[in-house]
Amino acid sequence: MTRPIVGQTFQIGDRVFKKNNMGSTKAFKHPIYGHIIEVSKEANSMGRFHYYYWIKHENTGKKSKHLGHRLSAAPLPPQ
Repeated sequence: MTRPIVGQTFQIGDRVFKKNNMGSTKAFKHPIYGHIIEVSKEANSMGRFHYYYWIKHENTGKKSKHLGHRLSAAPLPPQ
């Protein structure tokens, strides 16, 4: 029996940060903050669907694609 899809965690425009990869020897020291600009649902090799999120980094403007479980919600910065 397969587990049901949990669903989309974040919406377009949400502010998120990428969690540190503590298992890597090249782990970055500061999390990457950005905003969701696109959401896609893709199947892996086993046919299971996962949500991928394109984020636009706040500092550099770079765009990158991440699995939902690597991202966490971030509060908006004080204005």
